[in-house]
Amino acid sequence: MVTFYDNQAVARQDAERLGLREKVLCLVVRGSSLLVFDHADVPDAGVQLPAGGTEPGETPADTAVRELFEESGLSLRCPRHLVSYRWEAQLPERFTRQVCHAYAFVAPPGLPDAWTHPADGHVFAYRWAALSAPGLDWEMDAALPFLHSDATPPLQETRP
Repeated sequence: MVTFYDNQAVARQDAERLGLREKVLCLVVRGSSLLVFDHADVPDAGVQLPAGGTEPGETPADTAVRELFEESGLSLRCPRHLVSYRWEAQLPERFTRQVCHAYAFVAPPGLPDAWTHPADGHVFAYRWAALSAPGLDWEMDAALPFLHSDATPPLQETRP
């Protein structure tokens, strides 16, 4: 289930009040394409975005810049906050509940169409997917409608 917040400050307060992990998602856009990755060594992990948890004292924007670099090798700055939401899901091995902050980055010219990058003990295989249907797993697509700056988050959206 995905529950959108009115703004990032409210999301961060909710995370602190409930003791939830804060996570960022990095949406790197190149024209009508979105940067996604597959785990080269764990095929069942699904199609994902660069993402990760905030560290103590770190802002979500700083986390987005750091995680994008660590997981893809891209050193991009000036992320644009898209939306924050609470994600709750029953995974095969556990129930998860976390606050997610989605950030958009503009891809610089000259990036390859595909590359691999070692991160977190895995090899991530990056590629560009159609922005209209990137095939993301783990409800990582919740922020896609907010790539257009005129989108306003609903108070709540539930997904099966």
